[in-house]
Amino acid sequence: MSDFDPAPALGLTEESSNEEIKNAAFQFVHEVGYMVFGTTAIDGKMPTARGLEVHYLDDAGNFYIGIAKGKPVYYELQKNPYVVGTIIRDTVKRLSASVRLSAHVTEVDPEKHPEIYTKYWELNPGTKALYRKDLDMFRIFILDSGEGEIFHLPDDDIVCRLRFCFGGACVRPWAYVIAQERCVGCGTCEEACMEDVIHPTADGKYEIKHFGCLECGRCAMNCPNDAIDCNCR
Repeated sequence: MSDFDPAPALGLTEESSNEEIKNAAFQFVHEVGYMVFGTTAIDGKMPTARGLEVHYLDDAGNFYIGIAKGKPVYYELQKNPYVVGTIIRDTVKRLSASVRLSAHVTEVDPEKHPEIYTKYWELNPGTKALYRKDLDMFRIFILDSGEGEIFHLPDDDIVCRLRFCFGGACVRPWAYVIAQERCVGCGTCEEACMEDVIHPTADGKYEIKHFGCLECGRCAMNCPNDAIDCNCR
């Protein structure tokens, strides 16, 4: 068992930098060692999912996954090189903390980067034994750009949510944002908020503190002035 103990939002605050959030999220995944990843099936319709080990294989803190060339997921990534992954920890007692990743992946050429494969086999002697007859059947992919989120729900049921990006990607927009130019300051959204994270600003309008937002959408559903933009439709 690891002694890694996630504090609320993994010890982060809403003032934490993108790099701090990303590093905490990656470390959280690294401690567990695997994620459930979703890809798009070859027909481009039905999503597929499988558990894959995640590794640090370089000094830059990038994530890598390994896949055999004959597996369906390999062909899926050749056609559509994107994955979405999630991991949840401490679900026996309750949902303690989770990390979500959405990323573009690129296959690592073993001739150009043999050190990556050497490191992978050092960390995975069992997998190396499985493919001992032909190690060239195995391919490693780097998660080279993407975005993600840390979601934490501690025992006091106070939501903590932080987002990050890496590799030149952009952070996913918050689901609900109050448009200040349309807000009339009526306070209906504050009353509707499930987590009490909507408060008036100095000019009498309202804003959402996204660090604690459940993203349930109740504020937008109750706003009489259509002043809350929904970025998830």
